[in-house]
Formats: sequence, structure tokens, C-alpha cells
Amino acid sequence: MKPYKKVITELFNDRGQYLIPLFQRGYVWTLNRHVAPLWQDLIERVDALEEYRNDTQAVGNANKLKPLRKHFLGTLVVTELKTGTTSNRISTREVIDGQQRLTTLQILLLAFRDVVKPLQDDTLNDILKPLHYNTGRFGSPDDSMKLMPTNAGREDMKALYKLASLDQVCDQYPVQGKTKRDTWSRPLMVQTYLYFYLMIDSYLKGHRFEEEVNAQSGQTLSDAAIHAIDKQNQIQCFYPTEDLSVERAELLHDTLNQAVQVMYLELEDEDDPQIIFETLNARGAPLQPSDLVRNFIFLDAIRKGEAVDQLYDNYWKNFDERESGTGKKTLKFWRQEETQGRLKNTRLDLLLYHYVVLRKAEEFKVGHVFDEFKEWWISGDDRKVDEELQRLTTVAQHFEVFLIPNQQTRFGLFCRRLKQLDTGTIAPLVLFFLERHAPDSAEFYAVLDVLESYLIRRFVCGFNTKNYNKTFIKILSDFKQAGQASAADLAAALLKLSGESQIWPNDTAFKDAWLCRRVYIGRSNNKVKAVLESLEQAQRSNKSEYLTLPPQLSIEHVLPQSWQTNYPFADDQDTPENREKRERLLHSIGNLTLVTAPLNSSLQNDVFANKRPAITQNSLLSLNAYFQDTQNVPEWNEDAIVKRAELLFNTAKVLWPYPVTV
Repeated sequence: MKPYKKVITELFNDRGQYLIPLFQRGYVWTLNRHVAPLWQDLIERVDALEEYRNDTQAVGNANKLKPLRKHFLGTLVVTELKTGTTSNRISTREVIDGQQRLTTLQILLLAFRDVVKPLQDDTLNDILKPLHYNTGRFGSPDDSMKLMPTNAGREDMKALYKLASLDQVCDQYPVQGKTKRDTWSRPLMVQTYLYFYLMIDSYLKGHRFEEEVNAQSGQTLSDAAIHAIDKQNQIQCFYPTEDLSVERAELLHDTLNQAVQVMYLELEDEDDPQIIFETLNARGAPLQPSDLVRNFIFLDAIRKGEAVDQLYDNYWKNFDERESGTGKKTLKFWRQEETQGRLKNTRLDLLLYHYVVLRKAEEFKVGHVFDEFKEWWISGDDRKVDEELQRLTTVAQHFEVFLIPNQQTRFGLFCRRLKQLDTGTIAPLVLFFLERHAPDSAEFYAVLDVLESYLIRRFVCGFNTKNYNKTFIKILSDFKQAGQASAADLAAALLKLSGESQIWPNDTAFKDAWLCRRVYIGRSNNKVKAVLESLEQAQRSNKSEYLTLPPQLSIEHVLPQSWQTNYPFADDQDTPENREKRERLLHSIGNLTLVTAPLNSSLQNDVFANKRPAITQNSLLSLNAYFQDTQNVPEWNEDAIVKRAELLFNTAKVLWPYPVTV
């Protein structure tokens, strides 16, 4: 590895092109966290250089002054220069680390180029041109670019090279359509360009980023720029009637040429880019496990001579570029954070975690996803990248249902209940069956029935979930060794488990808990909703309209939690034992139902004579049809709660059956 110290102009002056390999992540620097602070650092160095020059002129000899302190921007790691295969192809270097920083600097130079264009200063244009443009007779016009990003963002960078003006960039990348609902975010590279354009233009007119443009709000020039980029289709420079200064432009260039530097590390033949990539981390935007996995897979593809661009477009591009389709401020679909149990990571990292568990059938921490993935990959005999990526994308399609359940399918309903039960650790086992059975097959439905019965019965009985990960991974491991499994095999495996940490409750235990146990406890509300929603859907016959249950339904205590006023005990019944029984049954399934939030608020602690008609008149749920029978339910007390629970249990034991054992 050859180390050099290089100022910014040295990075780009040489004729050549930096390649960001497609297996690296796209551009992720944001204005507030990265770009604006970088501009502030640059202006600080501009001030320092100007002061140094003034001091030198005052003393007449620079040797009498302390050397000018350079600002250090971090480390850049690149491969050795690869000469173009033909005379009309540009020589290239691959960027192993520091691509965010390098991309940002190139965008800065493009904005600098465009801001000073109206000056028509040949000297200034001549010194800037080599920093963003390769001259030559190239077979591809892209070879004239100094930097070629990874696939995610490549077209945006090409546009910035070509458009070369603030107005044209704004025209091509608006933030607002014809209606208020047509909104989206500008790509991060475009945001960076617009910010630098506004800041450079303002600086060349004698204005600084920290100047207040709104004394009342304290909004600075930098804040105003970020706001305009976020909200306005057509962005105007802040001081349109003021002139640009050639002297200030030259000072800014001289700062890049003298006062800002990076540590430039050039790899040699014996250096392994993969090892370097794994051990280095991009400053300010840490690498995610998925970034490391992508890098590893596509480096392996390069070494095997596979069609990397085609592999990326066919399989991985969706993970990098798919839009969420929900609002302009949201991240890409697979980059949004998701919580599963104690895991909170991006959707892609969670997918990879479950995928590696599926492949290895071993327990590990989500933070070790890349190491475990790499170990699994290397352990295989000459893995074919195309086949493995195809398997991953197929699993990803199923995993999307876990993330966004669809109530229109049996699998979607199961995944909705899993989210409510907060039991994501079962995902690898479900994915194992999905690799062997179609999601709409009778066999897969039977698998879901077994798993749902196991999970719901254990929740109702109050058994903990802390060993679920080990339990399901052990079953997965056994099935993988056997090579295949059926719903009957799964039921048999679960029936063998014992102890409260694993047992599958039989009908007797299930009924006892169903009738009397307090299930509505603290943070278990969503789990109770899973049970009540399942009962609601099970009570609908094929003659009923299909009803997609809205997420806003809330749990109503028919006997209210504050029962003392409208549901008092008779004087001879107000004993500690009866109070304890009431408090327990109060939160049992027999006393719980689903209503809309507004109806819930209106019911509150009202007497049953008012509650019953309010529920039956305003609720369309089959679950609440029970309260229409005034003769069967004349009043609401402990006996009525148990009676309703017994009736609901007839549905529950069919909905979540216990296997018949011989």
C-alpha cells in the first residue's frame, strides 16, 4: 500500500477516472449532517489562507510565519491505475473507501464550474476544467467524466456533468408536481450540487453561510438554502443583483489547491481490496451489514468473471433503488427501519439476518450478519452468484409479506398476527417451508395453522417467548438435516417440547386460561388484538361480506376498567375474593371486544344498558353481534363474562386446534 498526502486539486488534475464499484452503496451524504459541515470547514480554510497571505504580505517573508495548517478530510483508498484497454478508453482506478467524500468533492467542483461560468474568465476556466473533465478522443462520452458512481446515482451524476446550470438542474429534478400530492425528494447528489451552487454563488458575492437572512427566526443563509432545496421547484440565487468576484473564486480554488488534503492510499497487487473494505468505515455514515454483503458478493462475481452489471440489474438493484411509494421524505423501501422483537435495523439487514439463519440454522446476533454470511458463503462448494442471488430475491419477495402483511391472503393474515404477537424469530422456519411449498398451497396453509395454534395458545396461557429463537432454530436445523418437512412433521416436533418455555398447551390448559386468565396486560394489547381479530374473521361465514379490518380498531372492556361507579358489588358480595376475581376476569378474553376508537371513547365507563345498544348499533363486527341478544345477556357481570368466553372458546379450539395424538 502506497500512502500519499494529496490536496483536493491533485485528486482530480490527472487524466483518469475514479470508478465506484457497483457493489458499493449509493451516495448517502445529507445536507445537514455532512455537506453543510464540509462547506463550513472549507470556508474556515479560505479565511485561514486569506489571513496567512495578508500576514505574509505584512511581514514580507513567509518563513517568519507558522506554516499554513491544512484541513484533513480523511482517507481515500484506491486501486492502482488501470490503463484503458484501447487508446480511446480512459484509465481508471476503483475506489475502495472514501467514495462519499470523493463524490461530494467532485460535485463541489461541478457546482464551482457552473457558478463562475458567467464571469467568462479564461484563466479561471482553464484551471477548473482539468478538475472535472478528461480531454481526449474517447469512444464513450462517459470517459470524459472524472468520477463514475455506482449504478445507484450514476444517471444523476451524468446529468450534473451535462446540465451545467442551476435552472436546468431544477427543471430536471423538481420537488413538486402539478398537485400537492405529487411530491418527492431530489436525489442526494442533486441536493448536494444545489447547496454548493447556492453557497459558492453567495460566497463569491461576499456573503457567508452563517449570515442571518431572517432576523426574526434566526434562519441563516445555509438554512435558507436547505429549505429552498427541500421545498422549491425553481431555486433562485440569494443575491441576483450583486456581482461575482473573480478574486474570491481564485481564493476558493487556491484553498482546494493548498489548504485541504486527504490521506491517499493506493493499493498494490498484494493488497486484498475485500479485506481493506471490510476493515475501513466511511466517515460520518457507517456501513450497514447489507453494504458489506453486497460488496462481498459482487467482488466474488468479479473474480469469477461473471456479468456483474447484469447480476446487479437483475437482482440487487431493487434493494438499492426501490422507492417506498409513501411520501417524499421516506427512505428507499429496503432502507427503512423495521422493528422485530429486540431487533431494529433496516429492512434489508433484517432480511439478510433471517436469510443467513435460514441457511445456517444457527443463532447469532444481528450485528454479526456479515461475518456469518461470509462464513456461510465460503463454506459452500464454488457458489454460483447468479443462483444465490436468485434465491435471495425469491426469499425477499416472501419476506415483504412479513413487513407489510396483506389481509387478502392466508399468509398475509398470518404475518399480520405475527407482527401483533411480536414474534419475528419464527421467520426463518416459515421461509424454509416457503422454499418447498407454494404460499397458496394446502400444505403451507397447514404449516401456518400449526404455527399459529402454537403461538396463540402459548400467549393465552401466559407462557414466555424468550426461548422461541432457540426452539425454532433447533427445529429448522433438524428439518434441514432431514432435507424436507411437512406440516405433520412440524406438529410432531412441537408436540415433543416440554416445560413452560416450550410446551404446546393442550385443550384443558388452553380452556382454563381462556376462561379466567388476565391476557390484557400492559404492552400485550397488540397480542390481544391478534386474538380478537382472528375470532372476528373466523366467525364470518361464506355468506358474509369480506371485511378488511382497519388498524385503528381498539380494545374495549365491556365491564370497564373503572367499574366502581356503574358496576358496584352488592353489599354482601363486596369481598376481597370477589374483587380479585373481578380484576382478573376484567382483563380476560370474555370481557374484551373490538370497536373503533371514537366508539371506545364514547363508551368509557357507561352502564351496560347504554353500552349494549351503542355497540350493536355502531359496530359491524360479527364479534359484537353477541350483544344483540338482550334475553341471553340481560346484565354484565362475572358470570356473563365467563359465559361469553365459553362460547368464544368453541371457535378458538377450532381456529387453533391441538393435534390429535394416538
